[in-house]
Amino acid sequence: MLENIVECPGCGLKINNHHITLFTKYNASGECYQKYSELSSYTIGKQDIDFIHQHAIDTYSAQHSGNGMKPITTAFSLIGLYYAVEKGYNGRQVQRVHTLLSRQKYNWMELQPPDKSVYSLNVFDVLNEQPGESRDKMIRKWMLYVWKCWKHQHSWVKEICNTLLK
Repeated sequence: MLENIVECPGCGLKINNHHITLFTKYNASGECYQKYSELSSYTIGKQDIDFIHQHAIDTYSAQHSGNGMKPITTAFSLIGLYYAVEKGYNGRQVQRVHTLLSRQKYNWMELQPPDKSVYSLNVFDVLNEQPGESRDKMIRKWMLYVWKCWKHQHSWVKEICNTLLK
C-alpha cells in the first residue's frame, strides 16, 4: 500500500503516486507539482487586479527550494514573500520588485531551506478550500506560514532588499 504513496521532498505532502515525472528544478514530487499547476490555473484565471498568482508562485517556490533550483529563484521567492507579508505589497507590486531586481547584476548565494518537517501547510491544503474568497484567504495564510518557516533567512532578505532596492 505504501508504494502507492509518494512524499514530496520539498513540503512533505503525502499523496497518491501516479509516477509523474517532474521536468522542472523544483524540489518537489511530480504529483505535488501537478497540484501547484492546478492552483496556478485557478490564480491565473482570476485575472484579479492584485495578481494573487505572484504570491502563489513565490510561496510554492520558497517551499520547494533545493534540489538544483537556481539560487536566484529562492532569493526572489523570499524577497517576494518579504514584501507581501512584511510590507503589505500585492502581487502586482511584488512583480515590480522582481522586475527591478532582475535589472541588477548580483551573484545570488544558495540559501539553506528549512527542514521539510516544519511544513504542515502546503498547496494541497490551499486546493481543498472552495474557490473564491476562502481559497484566496488560504493562499495568504500559506504565504505567511512559509515566510515564517524561513525565519532563519529573514535578516539576509531584509539586508539584500536594503542593499539592492534603495
